[in-house]
Amino acid sequence: MSTPQQRVHDATRRLLDLLEHGESLSAEAIELRCELAEATAESGHLEDAYYQVEELAKDARREHGPDHPLAQRTREAVDAVTAIGKRAALQAAPAHQVKPDSSS
Repeated sequence: MSTPQQRVHDATRRLLDLLEHGESLSAEAIELRCELAEATAESGHLEDAYYQVEELAKDARREHGPDHPLAQRTREAVDAVTAIGKRAALQAAPAHQVKPDSSS
């Protein structure tokens, strides 16, 4: 399994190849941009990842419409980046700030 940094590198390289041909909103490019944002978040660069997925979601809605499967995929990427950010915040919080699960 590759590290988040390797995934960022690979997705960036593949995306740059696509962008040379002007394909920033093709299905393949959108999937690569989602992968890049998710890997960027996992590598700890949350601010960059949030920016990437927000811009991607806007691009996909504008290009394909809000109900298109590619727009849905970008919403899934936004959710994934948000979840990664929440996990990172929980891990960074001091132990006394994390509330125990009261459902037990």
